[in-house]
Amino acid sequence: MTVAIRQDNLELLANKLEEHLRADVPSGEFFSVRCAVKNHQTMILTQHPQGVAVDTENIFKVIQEALINSGEYQQQKAEIFLRVVGAKLPYAKHSLNLEKNDDDDSDSSIPDSNALTYSPINREHHESSNSLTELPVFTAESESKFAGFNIKLILLSVFGVIVSATLGGVYVATRPCLITKCKELQTAQYLNKSYGKLINKINSEQDLAPLQRKIDLARRNLTKIPNLSPSFPESQQHSRLLSNKSEEIQQIFTASQAARIARQKSQTVSKNLKELKNQQRLWRQAIAPLEAINRNNPLSQLAQKKLVSYRANLQAVNQDLLAEDKWLKKVNSAKAVSIVADKREAAAKTLTDWQKVESTWQVAVNALTPIPAKSSAYSDARKLISEYKPRLLAARNQKNKELMAAKTYKQAVNAVKLAKGYQQQKQWQAAVAAWQSALSYAQQVTNNSLYNIQAQKLIASTSNSLNQAQEKLELYRRIQKTRSDLNKTCSDQIPICTFIINNQGISVRVTPEYEQTLQESLMEASIQGNPDIIRYVNNHLQTLQQALEAISDNADVPVIVYDAQGNVIYERILN
Repeated sequence: MTVAIRQDNLELLANKLEEHLRADVPSGEFFSVRCAVKNHQTMILTQHPQGVAVDTENIFKVIQEALINSGEYQQQKAEIFLRVVGAKLPYAKHSLNLEKNDDDDSDSSIPDSNALTYSPINREHHESSNSLTELPVFTAESESKFAGFNIKLILLSVFGVIVSATLGGVYVATRPCLITKCKELQTAQYLNKSYGKLINKINSEQDLAPLQRKIDLARRNLTKIPNLSPSFPESQQHSRLLSNKSEEIQQIFTASQAARIARQKSQTVSKNLKELKNQQRLWRQAIAPLEAINRNNPLSQLAQKKLVSYRANLQAVNQDLLAEDKWLKKVNSAKAVSIVADKREAAAKTLTDWQKVESTWQVAVNALTPIPAKSSAYSDARKLISEYKPRLLAARNQKNKELMAAKTYKQAVNAVKLAKGYQQQKQWQAAVAAWQSALSYAQQVTNNSLYNIQAQKLIASTSNSLNQAQEKLELYRRIQKTRSDLNKTCSDQIPICTFIINNQGISVRVTPEYEQTLQESLMEASIQGNPDIIRYVNNHLQTLQQALEAISDNADVPVIVYDAQGNVIYERILN
């Protein structure tokens, strides 16, 4: 009887601990508890599915407080183990000595971690570690015995009761399914038979937790059925069926936990490649257990509903991964282009070179500009843009300077060609204007441009040509002025003279008509004895001479006057 009562107390203790975990631990609905006694020490096994976030320190603290406050707990020492469902060995252990009121981490090979996620220890390490040789190995076989380690003692007790009854004793066997009605098997039969209907009433994984607890409790109750019971073989069959159903439900929980973590991580504003790959891995972990659920399974409808959402989220993450990879490639491409631009800038000598430098820097900046702020490449992109844009503007300014210098130099060269053409046509005024334009254009070429040397040479030659053209123009203007003066001097009612202007000077020839008029006037004065006529003729000749002298002075050339027969009658030579 003592063993049976102890077993009932252990089951009650396990249920109490599960209630505390559900109340005080996040995702506590995913935890299950088994209790046993070994060597006067309580052994507590806490299990959870793969992927559930675990704060081991909080788990141990909740269990310790529950043990202290539990009236069913009579032991002074306890060993607490944490294990993933399906694993052979626990990954964390905690020892309690309530008599000393002190926690003792007695096994360093299983860490008492406060991490938010569990870290299962390598199986080979467990199997080879001497410190674990005393730990109970929680396997599928041993769990059927976990409720009581002295099954032989139980069987002996039952056997004694049967013998006593046969001999006329009043003891009634209390072991389930021996003599009494097998309620444990009936419960298991009901759950297996009604599993589909029960699942159809469930709309979310939160509603699955109570059903799983019922299934796990029914499976634990089946372990109470002794081997001597006629119901034992059927109980084993139903236990396997319930175990499969519990594992199927656990797949939903595992998927939901992975999806929950993936959603939490997706809330971050900046998404780098590592974070996105982690989200991708979590969504795949969420999808995998759901895809493993058969279409004929009652859980299939709920699984398929979740799969639609999870696959959409995975596709979104995959798109983000492609975009992030695209942006990272943009950054790397911009860096490679900047190296080319830097080399071209160092070797630039012509306008074409600077045009290539500008276009190369522009390509680098254009690659970085569209990278969005939510990308992890954004900060690198902005930093590179702040470096590349000044280089782009400097290259553009230099290109514009070279472009303007080339344009101005070309205009100067064209003006030189035009000036030379005017000179050939003796159009000195137009030639001077063209030379002045050529000089002005050449002087506008910037000093730090590649055309500066050519422009300086052109300035020197153009200045000389302009001076010569201006001298020619001045001479031309003097000649024109001289010609105009001579025309006025030599013109009258009777043409007085004709003239020729050349580089040697001015040649003036009295016309025969004028000479004849003078002779006739002198002859008339002689016949009439009129001195006024003689004075008039002399004054006229003196005026003509003075006019020709003035013209000679203004033109700065000598003048020679010939009579109608070609004889020199007056000559003025300049000093």
